[in-house]
Order: sequence, then structure tokens, then C-alpha cells
Amino acid sequence: MQTKKVRDILPPSRAKAKEPREATILAAPAQRPLERSSKKTLALLFFVLCVGGIAGALSLQFFFAKAKVSVWPRTNEVSVQEHVTVRASAEGADDAQKALPAVILSEERSLTRLFPATGTSTEQGRSRGIIRVYNGFSTFPQKLISQTRFLSEDRKLFRSLDAVVIPAGHMEGNKLVAGFLDIEVVAAESGEEYNIGPSNFSLPGLFGNPSYTTITGKSFESMAGGSKTKISVVTESDLNAARDALVAKLQEDVHNALKTKTPESMVLLNEAVHLQVLQAFSPIKAGAPLDSFNFSAKVQGTAIVFAKADIENAAQALLAQSVQEGERLAEKTLAIRYANAEMNMSSQSLSFDVNAAALAYKTIDPAELQARLAGTSKEQAALSLSQNPVIQKAGIVLFPFWLGFLPQDASGVEITMVID
Repeated sequence: MQTKKVRDILPPSRAKAKEPREATILAAPAQRPLERSSKKTLALLFFVLCVGGIAGALSLQFFFAKAKVSVWPRTNEVSVQEHVTVRASAEGADDAQKALPAVILSEERSLTRLFPATGTSTEQGRSRGIIRVYNGFSTFPQKLISQTRFLSEDRKLFRSLDAVVIPAGHMEGNKLVAGFLDIEVVAAESGEEYNIGPSNFSLPGLFGNPSYTTITGKSFESMAGGSKTKISVVTESDLNAARDALVAKLQEDVHNALKTKTPESMVLLNEAVHLQVLQAFSPIKAGAPLDSFNFSAKVQGTAIVFAKADIENAAQALLAQSVQEGERLAEKTLAIRYANAEMNMSSQSLSFDVNAAALAYKTIDPAELQARLAGTSKEQAALSLSQNPVIQKAGIVLFPFWLGFLPQDASGVEITMVID
């Protein structure tokens, strides 16, 4: 670095006081050589990155190139219908009788539930009480028949329950002292209005007879028990409705329980369940004056289930007979429907129709297809696939994505068969 020397020139007045001194000034660094060096470094870095990117792309293309080819072969549906029997006693498939082994499941449920009574009735009660009957007519006993009428002062009619004899009167001097007897009477009609207080009674049957005014009655306490009340009663319809509801509930519960018991590998058809009502009763009879009543029931269910694999294997074997030469059965497309199931509890067997269907597709040799497509352009490969009579459609995906050709090595071409 260069330095310059500058000498101070002091005024004459101060020249004597100080000696001349030198000042050192640094020159600014030169900039042009450093800028040129930075530009060269950036250019070199850019060149290296470009070469690396091209090398990486070439490595991907030659060493990691792949092609995924999805092929949808042409298909046609094949179907078969067969009548099958499964039996609990069968130990294995019986081709002669088409009998397959089955398993018996059972479930039992009981339930008691309270039900409301919907019937209505009028509960009637007739008032009762005691009347003292006087015989002041003569010195002879007076006989009264059963149901003798007694009329109160407010015109309420009562009747005696039994035939009675009223004791005779007797003379005390010149005066006849009446004999008497307490008897039980009941109101002629029901209702609270007959619950009357103490009253005098006449006997309408003696009206017009001299004894009408001398044979009389009198109560000393109120009559009681007369009523007319609407009450709930259990009807026959209530009992029948309770039975139907409870049995239906239990049947549903038993059916669901059997479904839960059935393993996933087994099949339970709705028609393969036998439900039996073991009990259905109520201790209450129709006409009972109650607001509610209990009803109890017990239901037993028996089901015949069979292995899903047995049916699928049998169906595939039958469908394979319908597959044409050069075709293969797509087992994953197998669909099975069951119909016309009939259950026989005595033989513990179940018979039903099996309707099976699946797709059959034209066979394609993946190795041959790989060899044919390897090294071809994407357009050529797509054209070749579209012209193949056994292929319905196809899709090609290349990696890396910018490649225009499929890998030269056939192992880099991945063939996937799609059946749907």
C-alpha cells in the first residue's frame, strides 16, 4: 500500500513552538480485481450445476427408468344356477346329493313386561244398613217376606235380604207396646245418593192396609256403600295385543342374537331360522279391574348356518366349466345370491338355490407384453395396446415423467392387470 507524506506549514507565530510533522494517509483499496474474480466463480458454479443436472437426468433415464402399464382385458360374464342342500349331519361335500355340511345354532330368550289396560267399566255398589222394624199393629207376630220394600222419608227404596218375623206387640195396661226386630237392608239401586242418614221408613206393600201406619221402620245410623265409579279393566284384546307385541319383540331379539353368534366365515339366511314360542301367558284374566297387567313369554330360535367358502368353492367349480378356452375366471368378481330357501327341522337341513356370477377375461402373457413394449415410444406402445384384440383399454405412466420411450430393459416395464 502506498503512502504520501504531507508537511504541515505552521503560521510564523507558531513555528517556533512546534516542529514540522508528517501525516500518513491510507489510499483506498483497488476494487476491479476482486469483482472480476467473483464473476469467474459464479460462472464456474453455474457450469458445474448444469453438468450435474444433466448427468442426474441421464442417470435417471438410463438406470432408474420405469414404465407402469395398466391393462384392462376384455371380459364377459358367466353365470350358473344350482340347487344346494346343507345338512347338519353331513361331514363333507357330497357331490352326488350336492349336500354340504351345516352347523346348528340355538338361542332362547324370555321376557316379562307391564302393559296398560284399555277397557273401562262402571263399578257399582249398593248402599247397605240396618233398619229396626216395629210391629205396633197387634199382639201377633208379623211375617215379612224376603225383598220386602222399605221407603225412606226422601223416597229412597231399600229391600230386606231375608224373610223375617217381627215379634208381636204386648199390652202394658191399655197401651200396646210394639215388638221390633233389627234387619239388614240393601238399596234397590247403586249410587252414592243412597248413602242416606238416619231416617224413618214405611212399607209400601202395606199401603191401604190398617197396619200401614203401625208396622214401620227406623234407622239410627247412615246407610253406606253406594257408589258408581268408572274403572279400568283388562280386556281380551289387551291380552292378545300384549302377547303379539311381546312375542314379536322376543323373536326379533332371538333372530339378532343368532346373527351375532354366526361367525363371519358362515352364512345365515333369513329363512334358515326357526322360531318357536315356548310360553306366552298372563296371570290376569279378561275383565280384571286393573290399570295394568303383566304378560310373560319365552321364545326359542334354531338356525342352520353353512360355510361361505363351501358355496364359493362349489360355485367357482361350476363357473369354471362355462369359461371358454383362452379365458380365466376372475375369482374376485364372484357374486352369489341365494333364493327359495326351505328349512327342514326334522332332518336339520336347508335347501336353496345358488345364483352365482363372475367375470371371465382373456388371458394375457405379461412377459410377452413386456418384451413387445420395451424400448418403444409411448405413442407406439399405446397404439400397440389399442390394437390388441384381447385388451379393452390400457394406461401408461413413465418415470421419470419426461421420458418419451419405455425402458429398453423389459424388466423395467411393469404390467398390471385390472378387472372391474
